[in-house]
Order: sequence, then structure tokens, then C-alpha cells
Amino acid sequence: MDRRKFMLGLGSLAAGGAAAIGTGAFASVEATRTVTVDVVGDQSAYLGLNEDSPYAANVGKQLQLNFGPNNNGGQGVNADAVTTFDGVFRMTNNGPNDLDITIDKSGLAYPNRWHFVPKEVYEEYSGTYPEDSFYPSWDDFGGYDTTNASGGGLDSGNSTLVGVAIDTRDKASLPGGEIRFAVTDVDGPYGSG
Repeated sequence: MDRRKFMLGLGSLAAGGAAAIGTGAFASVEATRTVTVDVVGDQSAYLGLNEDSPYAANVGKQLQLNFGPNNNGGQGVNADAVTTFDGVFRMTNNGPNDLDITIDKSGLAYPNRWHFVPKEVYEEYSGTYPEDSFYPSWDDFGGYDTTNASGGGLDSGNSTLVGVAIDTRDKASLPGGEIRFAVTDVDGPYGSG
């Protein structure tokens, strides 16, 4: 065999061996890791939700809002009115990251009749809805968004009181329902409560 063919064959064999063995690829990995989860009530969760008025209560592990009869003779909100309750509950960011929070009202009957706003923002209300307001929001196309109250930022370790406005104009009754807190890290998905 002449030397040139031998060297060419040896080079091809070495290249093929490197491609088959030396790519750093592997077929599979099986590994066991520890995962722990603590399920806690709303008061001490990463997104803390705490009662802060007679209209909110932590029942079991969940915050509940109740604008019905109370022990002082009140039976509910006024008819044909907009009733605002300042500081109904407190949201606290007990997580490590700054958050953007959306309150999804689609689980409420007549979601456009319910509004949620941090007390600090409501007190500073000047005729325009600030970007960091929960009361109420504008969608990305500049239209009025009646399903979500969104855009609220909450830095790690901070909290805010949230007020509720209920609009009963032209409604004989206004049943409740559920609200959903959608939480994202300012830089990406973080979770939801």
C-alpha cells in the first residue's frame, strides 16, 4: 500500500472516530433531585393576601371578600351608585423578585362593574389612570379593559392596600364570583396565586 493512500485512510478513520465519539453528545441522563413545596395560606404565601378591613377575611387558607350583611345593620352596597372601599385587603410581595400583578375579574358577574386599586394610587388619582394602577386598566390597543385590572408593580418585600369600587348603576343586583391574581416576574414568568 502506498504511503499517500495509507495516510488518507488513516485521516478519514480518525475524523470518523472523532465524530462518533468526541462530539460531547450523550444519549440519556437519569438523575434524582429533591423538590420541596410548602402549601400555606394566603397570609404567608409568596404573594401574601391579608385581610385589612371588615370586608375581607382569611378563611381557612384563602382570602375572601364579603360586601353583604354585617353586624352593624348594613345589608350591602347602595343601589344605583358607585361605592368605593379603601384598603379592603393587603397584597405583600414575600418573594425574591419584583412582580407585575394582574387581577383577573372575568370570574365575577358583570366584571366591568368591579374595580380594584391600591389605596396610594387612588388617593393620587388625577383624572388619568397611572400605568401602575389596578383601577381599571387599558389594554395594549388603547381600549378600555373591563375584564382585568392590571399593570400593578410590587417590589420584593413591599406591600400595598387594595381598595374595591363596586358600580351598581342600572343594576338591581350584582352577584359576586371569583377574582384571580396573575403574577409575573418583571423579567418573565414567576407564578400565579
